Amino acid sequence: MPPQTPLPSSQHITMIDAIEDLLPQTQCGKCKHPGCRPYAEAIANGESINHCVPGGQDTIDALALLLDIAPLPLDPSYGKTPEHRQVAVIREYECIGCTKCIQACPIDAIVGAAKFTHTIIRDECTGCDLCIAPCPVDCIDLINLPERLLTIPAQRQAQVTLQRNRYELRSTRLANLKNKQDARREAPVAPVNEAAVAQIKDSKTDIIAAALLRSNLKKAEKRLDSALLDGKDCHELENEILALRAELNALNG
Repeated sequence: MPPQTPLPSSQHITMIDAIEDLLPQTQCGKCKHPGCRPYAEAIANGESINHCVPGGQDTIDALALLLDIAPLPLDPSYGKTPEHRQVAVIREYECIGCTKCIQACPIDAIVGAAKFTHTIIRDECTGCDLCIAPCPVDCIDLINLPERLLTIPAQRQAQVTLQRNRYELRSTRLANLKNKQDARREAPVAPVNEAAVAQIKDSKTDIIAAALLRSNLKKAEKRLDSALLDGKDCHELENEILALRAELNALNG
């Protein structure tokens, strides 16, 4: 897409808004931008329209029509558009409650609390897969649902609006939280008990380590059950389980 002639400020913002309205609002970052709005801004400044993987050809064609340019095929270097709707699913029996996936989800579609099992709200999940990489125990999968991606314009627009609203609400919440944290940092600081701080840090480290050990122990026990059923030599697995149990007992005191 050739560079566009710069528009006056108000017209430029209107164009960005119009472009953003056509994007799927998954906030997945597959276009190499940190969200749909930044990609809309980049398109308004001349970037190619064929980098949106979840939007696929329908989105590219709509952008081409809006900008009065020739449509392009999706750039394969950015990925391939799935035919079916995808959602992330947590294997809850392996979840250690670390909250890293909750922090990564751009539309607050994951619920849970520290040290408690998390779950993904399937109807809200956009399939962006941003929660998968941060998971320290690799207990999140991206699965295909039977239903195909929405093609009816009214239904797609309703879904896009919902996803953008959730993203904006999350962004507002995080901004408010940051403001509160900044205000607390600027407040007078009381003397710090270094020994107490070190004890708290050690305690948190032990909790996370114990959770990881429990997860690894569960996996090893499942492998042992499977090996026993298959009649395989289980000596190494049994030793691994004994070692994990001993390490867990030592951590728990």
